[in-house]
Amino acid sequence: MDFELAEEHRMLADLVQRFVRDELLPLEPAVMEREAKGEGSYLTADEREKLDRVSRDMGLWSLDAPEDVGGMGMPHVALVAVNEALGSTVASYTLPPDSPNLQMLIAAVSNEQQREAYLEPYARGETISAIGISEPGAGADPSGMKTRAVRDGDDWVINGRKIWITRAEECDFTILMALTDPEKAASGGMSAFLVDRDTPGFNVLRRIPMLGGEFT
Repeated sequence: MDFELAEEHRMLADLVQRFVRDELLPLEPAVMEREAKGEGSYLTADEREKLDRVSRDMGLWSLDAPEDVGGMGMPHVALVAVNEALGSTVASYTLPPDSPNLQMLIAAVSNEQQREAYLEPYARGETISAIGISEPGAGADPSGMKTRAVRDGDDWVINGRKIWITRAEECDFTILMALTDPEKAASGGMSAFLVDRDTPGFNVLRRIPMLGGEFT
């Protein structure tokens, strides 16, 4: 397998490195000062707004989104170079949209209605997603999942708890995994649901600070 970057991907990596040098590195003193005060190494809303604007103007949005919804469809080897550059600073920033949720699930299995309602605005960076797999006592191990989804007419009723869900508080929707056939469990008895943030019963009970300025 060839892991060498194509010329266009090297140019992309160089562009991201320039973005890091010019936009993220100057923010490090402020980020580290917040960390020293015990506030966490986060970026403020104003800082993120500017970074979003600059990265979009530089053509760095939707790098791994499918081309048929306006993305660049970059391969994983190119994205490794992108993430390596972004990881070289303590000013933690993710280029919109916040994949890998996009390619892992939505793009792979969504129907036309879901693509229009979720995938397309997500690929344009207009919405934020989260993915709900881990649970208290089960971690990310699907075989220990307890969250249940039961059909009720045309709807599904979901009951359970999730933990370690990055961006759960700010997301517009969550890709949530739940048991639909407990007998099969992780061997074909689980389903993924698109759950909007304003769905009744969807509650974020606490925020847990993580390394890199993120919360879960």
